[in-house]
Amino acid sequence: PPPRGGAPRAAWGSGRVGAASAAMEPRSRLARHGLKTKEALEKERLRHRSGGFFRYEDIRSPIDVAPGCPSHIGNRDRMAAGPFVEEVNFAERESKKIHRDETTEVRRARNLNREESRWRAISCLEQASDVRLKRMQDDPMMGRKNVSGQPYNIVSQTYDNTPAGAQLQHHDQMIRYRSKVRTASLAMRNHLGFNPIVGEQTYGISIPPPPRPPPLALA
Repeated sequence: PPPRGGAPRAAWGSGRVGAASAAMEPRSRLARHGLKTKEALEKERLRHRSGGFFRYEDIRSPIDVAPGCPSHIGNRDRMAAGPFVEEVNFAERESKKIHRDETTEVRRARNLNREESRWRAISCLEQASDVRLKRMQDDPMMGRKNVSGQPYNIVSQTYDNTPAGAQLQHHDQMIRYRSKVRTASLAMRNHLGFNPIVGEQTYGISIPPPPRPPPLALA
């Protein structure tokens, strides 16, 4: 701590000021004149701001452009005048024309390849259809797939005049015969065809002869 009293306190304060002044670099006359305006002073304070939450971008001139951007032009090109300007314009027009022609050729080649691929695919489909048709025509068993599931015509309700149709007809007749046999068997077990309410024979019990298969079904 500083000593008590007036004189020692002044000596201690002057020592601190002297040490700070020795560590600080003096500003030049140009820097001092540059800080006279309020805008320059604010930029100087933002440039030396600390804390890590602000990034200052030192833009010397707002109309400067970065080299390589479309709006940049070199010092030599800026001073072009006379016939050289027309030569530069002619070179730019020729460059754009070449670029347009190359783009057109690339697009034309892409469309041509796409059209050739489409027609090639159509040709392959037609060739595959022809091969399938020839294979179906050469296969002797292919026509059998057009045969109906049963040898019976549901429109005319007649059996086909084939061995399969005769076998189906005999099969249906046997189903009807077995139903009549089952009816007679139930009647024999119950009332023998006699109705006890009216006291008379309702119907006679008889079994028809079993059907014989037609000769075409045995072929």
